[in-house]
Amino acid sequence: MTVLWHAAIALKDLAEGHKHGLEIAGRQLVVCRTKDGIFALDGICSHAFALMHEGRLRGNRLICPLHGASFDCRSGAVLGAPANTPLQAFNTRVNEQGMIEVALPA
Repeated sequence: MTVLWHAAIALKDLAEGHKHGLEIAGRQLVVCRTKDGIFALDGICSHAFALMHEGRLRGNRLICPLHGASFDCRSGAVLGAPANTPLQAFNTRVNEQGMIEVALPA
């Protein structure tokens, strides 16, 4: 599968323990930075369609602001109900200019 890398946010503007919501190529995303790295996920909760960047990030647990469903920001795996469908995760990298980039299907 072909992917395209898209600039998301400058690394210096996303502190560890924080997240950033954005739209790229018509897709809502959330980029999270934890002590384990930088991760990107679908930005819409799979349970009730809330914006995940409006929720909380606790370690690697991303918590939906609407009903409290939680997901592992590293993989998108469901960690807590009421969600039962994982969020899609996307590869990330930091380019030479210090921008976090997200790989999305072409």
